[in-house]
Amino acid sequence: MSRVILNLKAIKTFLSLTLVLVFMACGVKTAPYPAAVTLPGQVRNLTQVVTEDGELILRWFPPDTNMVGRPLKSLGGFRIEMADDIVDNNYCIGCPQRYLPDPVDIVTAATPPPGLVHAPGPYEWRYRIKQGHVYHFRVGAASKNGGVHPESKVETVVWALPAPGALNFFAALGDKAVELTWSIPSPGCRVEIEKKAPGSEWSTLTALSESTGHFSDLAVDYEKIYEYRGRLVKVKDKTGVQGSWSREFSIRVIDVTPPNPPVYLDAALDTSGVRLIWEDLTLDPDVAGYRVYRQKPGESDFILLTPVLLQRNTYLDKIFLESEGIVRYQVTAVDRSSKANESRPSPVADVYLDPLVDVPTRPE
Repeated sequence: MSRVILNLKAIKTFLSLTLVLVFMACGVKTAPYPAAVTLPGQVRNLTQVVTEDGELILRWFPPDTNMVGRPLKSLGGFRIEMADDIVDNNYCIGCPQRYLPDPVDIVTAATPPPGLVHAPGPYEWRYRIKQGHVYHFRVGAASKNGGVHPESKVETVVWALPAPGALNFFAALGDKAVELTWSIPSPGCRVEIEKKAPGSEWSTLTALSESTGHFSDLAVDYEKIYEYRGRLVKVKDKTGVQGSWSREFSIRVIDVTPPNPPVYLDAALDTSGVRLIWEDLTLDPDVAGYRVYRQKPGESDFILLTPVLLQRNTYLDKIFLESEGIVRYQVTAVDRSSKANESRPSPVADVYLDPLVDVPTRPE
């Protein structure tokens, strides 16, 4: 009997100790929430450019996700870190960089527009650099309490190079295009050309073949004015140092292409004169009308008979039939552009005037 009582006491003691351990375990702190879940991921599309007067411009877009790839819920801003070295005989390419202990600047996140968690960007940061130096910059997205994940920082190297010279650039009106020409850049430089359309801001032209020194801009409309400018950009690694802009060219695009001429022209005599008929081009919306030219015997040139454009493809020349000889005719087509481009002449139609021959009468 005593053995049973002792076993019950042992069981009670064991249960009491188990409960104590459970309650003690509830008071122990668990491992902190992983930083990769709470901190922003890497900034996107970090780019750099150096203006001709030595100002660095960094641009980037904020991260969309945290460090584990999940949607980013909050964003406090960005920490910008810098290392500055002089490029001399002691500069070591590839050696670890000595970043300043504190960030060179902190950029606060912009207020997001309605319906978005954070502003989409881009962000821009400027810094005056010194020639003969090389800079390393790291941009890291920070949480609202300032935390930055060590693996989220994106680095870029900036070389403080002298600006290139001016670009020899020219723009002129072409055939349904604006023709752009420039001098071929030397090694280490590239060409940048910008265009300003009516009602728009300056934008960079893409798909240029720099080695040809020529580009035909076909993305233009008639009777509109476009502006163009160009410059050289000196390039080393990811650094682009901009030169000064060329003078701006303002080009009014007009139609300089004439329409096709009528492919045939017939001429015949009647008692009223010479009747002409030619190919009807009215199906071409670019054709505004026609001009008729005549060359009489003894004349060296064709003379315009119709200063006002004809709208039909027929014409009666009330020439005196008493004279004798060959009269020649040609017809041209004129387009609707402000320049009123005129086509080449049609084939010549000859009529022999012989006053001794009876000419049949044709209805008017």
